[in-house]
Amino acid sequence: MSSANATMLHKAMIRELFGAALFLGISVLAVRNFAPFPPLSEEGRAMLGRPPSQEMLAAALIVYSFSAIVHILARMTSGSPKAGPFAHAGYLTAFYLFFHLSGILPENFWAVFAAGVTIFALETYQIRNADGEDDDQENH
Repeated sequence: MSSANATMLHKAMIRELFGAALFLGISVLAVRNFAPFPPLSEEGRAMLGRPPSQEMLAAALIVYSFSAIVHILARMTSGSPKAGPFAHAGYLTAFYLFFHLSGILPENFWAVFAAGVTIFALETYQIRNADGEDDDQENH
């Protein structure tokens, strides 16, 4: 593997680890129902409007998870080491917040957490796999 490829893969792995750490930190806050933060005022809730239904949020989480997994698998087949850990952390945080503001986060925490762990595990595997493919190509 060339030095440039090794550096690029190393940076991708570092970004992935920071994204996963960010997701885990937010998950710790979410499992505690964002207790360190003050509750949203009635004016704030009125400004946001009525929250989406649990079914709508669950369907959106399934669609997001499936599309993220398909996108990662497509990058695996192309051998691209590019990853988007901070985007995934942001989207998953949005799901935590939507469930929280809807008052149904405790019932749905594990669904968001499992989706996040799956996505970050696949992202990490994809980066490691790109590293292994570069090693294989040099040996042949």
